[in-house]
Amino acid sequence: MDDSLKIECEWWGPSTGNRDVSQSCRGAIGISVGEICLTRLEDSWGNTVRNRVHACASTLASWFAANWWRLRWEPETPDSRNDVDWRMSHSIAAAGEGYCWPNILFASDGASIAIASRATRGRVFGPVRYLNDFYTRISGDAFERGIDDFLTLVLSRLHSQGSRNSELAQLWAEVMIERGDPELARWRRLEAICGFDPTEAPAELIQMLLDDKEHIGGKALDEVAAQGRHSTALVLQQILELANGKTKLASGGYQARLPALSKKFKCYNEARPWRIATELAQKARKEWNLEQQPITNKELAKIMGAKPTLFTSNTKSPTSMPIALRTKTSDGFDLYINSPYSTNRRFVGCRMLGDHLYYINDERLIPATTTKTSRQQFQRAFAQEFLCPYEALMEKIQTEKPDDDDIAEAAEYFGVSTRMIETTLLNKGALDRETLDWVD
Repeated sequence: MDDSLKIECEWWGPSTGNRDVSQSCRGAIGISVGEICLTRLEDSWGNTVRNRVHACASTLASWFAANWWRLRWEPETPDSRNDVDWRMSHSIAAAGEGYCWPNILFASDGASIAIASRATRGRVFGPVRYLNDFYTRISGDAFERGIDDFLTLVLSRLHSQGSRNSELAQLWAEVMIERGDPELARWRRLEAICGFDPTEAPAELIQMLLDDKEHIGGKALDEVAAQGRHSTALVLQQILELANGKTKLASGGYQARLPALSKKFKCYNEARPWRIATELAQKARKEWNLEQQPITNKELAKIMGAKPTLFTSNTKSPTSMPIALRTKTSDGFDLYINSPYSTNRRFVGCRMLGDHLYYINDERLIPATTTKTSRQQFQRAFAQEFLCPYEALMEKIQTEKPDDDDIAEAAEYFGVSTRMIETTLLNKGALDRETLDWVD
């Protein structure tokens, strides 16, 4: 599939001599991904259907430049439908200045960018109704190329009009300098992951993440920041207190020795995280002779080198998110799971197991968060297939239209939640596993 992002413009007015930015950059703007046009609209005043919105390209370019870091790195928030700050930074509709911009949203998982376009619904306050509903995911590199090309187009137009030092040119120059400086880029990326605009994050918070004095791990801290957002300092402090503690486990912790596969798992394509995770879960089941049967708490505890009470205890961990902390041995971990429900504890334990099998590194921390980063998507998909293989699930249900009783019976059989069964049935066969609530 062609995942190229294109933002093009047919200019209006004279080609030279107009230094009024709002006038010199007006035109017909088209946004597309591959062959799909996201700006196809019905114009009731002109009684036409066209593929481009009539607006000011510099306004849109300024919005992309101002929000570049958050667009590229900030994941979707749990309450993205009602999170005004997030939507202002991720929806083109917020570009403003009185134009009827389309409701196109962007959300990063770190490796790729989800793009969703929503057709206009309900009463229309203006002449424009957007027509296309569309969802796709493009690589981070493709997103960067698309935005870079659009900014180059707009700045070239301004230059030809005699505006060589516009506010947009200065803003984009700053972004490019930041992107070209590894240390500054790391700072800006952490600000964005935490949900802050450039320069708006508390310096002590970002420095805390950069210092990583306890060798928690830079990639793991990115996951913590995505979960904690503005409260990252508090979340991280909870983790550091455990990491700095004595060898004796803190309340709610369990010792485990997570296994490795006989051969390191390799993925030779650029598949989505859930596809890779599913394949890895199937490989692990095969190597550990689990076939297609449910895994009991005793069997799962044996695999993870832990006590079976790990999955039945109702003690709550001292952290706001489930984590695993590596001990002095390479396969030794202290697990902290903050749910009293057995099905949740089994699921979280398997998330950590899958992370350990795939993201083998020297970082101390494995966080299991609720964010929609690629790593967390991988964890959830692994646990889902490892505990409840899809083929085994369909053999158990034996119907294409399962009712509530079928779902409840299957959940009890595999030792998982009914929600996980429902999610498996909804996602299987879909184009992608992620359900983007923020397109509504």
